[in-house]
Amino acid sequence: MSKKLITLSVGLIATSLLFGQKDSSKLNDVIVTANKIEQKQNTTGKVVTVITSQQLNAHAGQNVAQVLSEQAGLYLPGTLSNVGTVPSIYMRGASSGRTLILIDGAPVGDPSMISNEFDLNLVPLAQIERIEILKGSQSTMYGSDAIGGVINIITKKRSGSFITGGASTGTYKNKTNQIAFNGVLAKINYTVGFENQKSDGFSSAIDKTNTGNFDNDGYKNNSWYTKLNYTINDNWSAQANTRKTSYKASIDYGAFKDDKDEYFNNATTMTGMQLKYKKDKALFQFQYQYTTQDRSYLNDSVDKKYITYENNQYAGKTHFADMFLSKYIGQNIQWIAGADFRYGSYNQTYASISVWGPYNEIFKDTFQFQNALYGSLLVNDASKKWFLELGTRYNHHSRYGDNQTFTISPSYVIQPGLRIISSISSGFKAPSLYQISYNTQLKAETSVNSEIGIDYKSTPVDARVVYFNRTINNGIDYNYIDYNFFNFIKQKVNGLELELNHRLPHNQSVSVNYTLLNGQETNQNRETTTDTITYNYLLKRPKHSLQLQYNIGYKKWEASVSGRYISSRYDVGGYATPDVKLDYYTLVNAHIQYKENNWLSFYVDVQNIFQDRFQEIYGYNTMGRTIQIGFRLH
Repeated sequence: MSKKLITLSVGLIATSLLFGQKDSSKLNDVIVTANKIEQKQNTTGKVVTVITSQQLNAHAGQNVAQVLSEQAGLYLPGTLSNVGTVPSIYMRGASSGRTLILIDGAPVGDPSMISNEFDLNLVPLAQIERIEILKGSQSTMYGSDAIGGVINIITKKRSGSFITGGASTGTYKNKTNQIAFNGVLAKINYTVGFENQKSDGFSSAIDKTNTGNFDNDGYKNNSWYTKLNYTINDNWSAQANTRKTSYKASIDYGAFKDDKDEYFNNATTMTGMQLKYKKDKALFQFQYQYTTQDRSYLNDSVDKKYITYENNQYAGKTHFADMFLSKYIGQNIQWIAGADFRYGSYNQTYASISVWGPYNEIFKDTFQFQNALYGSLLVNDASKKWFLELGTRYNHHSRYGDNQTFTISPSYVIQPGLRIISSISSGFKAPSLYQISYNTQLKAETSVNSEIGIDYKSTPVDARVVYFNRTINNGIDYNYIDYNFFNFIKQKVNGLELELNHRLPHNQSVSVNYTLLNGQETNQNRETTTDTITYNYLLKRPKHSLQLQYNIGYKKWEASVSGRYISSRYDVGGYATPDVKLDYYTLVNAHIQYKENNWLSFYVDVQNIFQDRFQEIYGYNTMGRTIQIGFRLH
């Protein structure tokens, strides 16, 4: 299977390279913020993918996780589960919590989560302008958690219309409504918006014995946001934003286990500001964000065997401040120097009643902080063929001490539109507050990432082939011998990413991406829990994934059909039991859009057309055929 897939993908890319040799003068138009500053995509050796606003519009009716799951190198189990499920994010095989999520350049996460993960349900797709995906270790610029890479979600600012928004309805009684108001007051551009979503859902857990008694697990989400941009003068500008999202989701007790009265609440508030100075070839930026997180879990049912009541309450907050300066030295050298500060705290209360009696526990308010200095040097030759990035970071952590990272990223233009990209970089992940509350001696995970590839862009064709390799040492996991977190895991991953987008005549295009992932992990034996074992696979992560999509436009109509193949993979079978192999699955999806005029369009989105039955997570259901019908005001 793998040889056929690789041969097909390489053949498609090679064909495009042979027949797609046309004008490449527009290659410099794509601007990215891979190094925090705006730069042309062909001036960085990093592997960067940009999901544009046009592409996001073509996913109307979906969520952020579904959009990300179509990208090469990314797999998000839980995406196709019941609405409200928190999807894990695996980039290039890195475990959950090892891909850093940014919102408008500021890191986000939940300090009370085991690995400081961020819940993508808290960012509705309709509020996003574009998404930048940076693959490989990015800790030099972005600090902790950026071992697998970085996903920067850039939210919308004021549009040209006073009112934007939309509404949709579909399968599982899924309904969404959005509205935003945009305008200008003196020198201030503003946008204020609101969105809600409601779904009756389906049973999260699989009814293994076919009792027919498992109930549907519903979901309600409300989100509002404000974004202000103020032009102070020709050089200075300021931005302020705030957003709050809260949702309530029913949750089944566990794999293959239903529960009639169990729910999960999650709410986050993000408030931030950004001050920017730009003149000639100098840039200064200061950014601050304050985030609060409130999460609760209640189960007061009587249909469980051992525990009849559980109440978990979490509260967390984070502060993030970042400041950097960028300037040119002559024509060919640009330097970036900056510092950042991160503070996180959380507390938790837990109460339960079980067959063993009542139990109460209160976690004391616990905190940690990090401060860092970082710098980067961007160098190119006079002919603009060679580009080189050199970077380093010094990080001080209030609990475990100091660590450093580095980045070396050269690229070379073979001919216009065709270049070699490469990098070697180190990364780290600080232990989370949850983990460190159990073990104060934990150290940071560390990683070394390398990659090399060929990137080709022309008017009809974009293509990229990248080989990557990563080693993680000192990985953090839970020890079932003494029931505590410990530094122990070692992970080795290598793989291949192939990407192709071919624009055809008559408003048609074809895109293909394929990921080959080989992983090896040394960990505690999950079956015996008493010895060490090396697994030649990564839990929940497929070795092969393939995505194909065909798009066509005709007058006011646009349509796409896509197919996704995910190979078999392993998941945890339970405590002290062998891992379970999950079967491969294929999905066929379609999207149709009709643009009535410049401000109104209608769409129909269909997922899993052929009702493929599969499990992303062992013991949990995934969606059947879903249809979402809606309209957008733009």
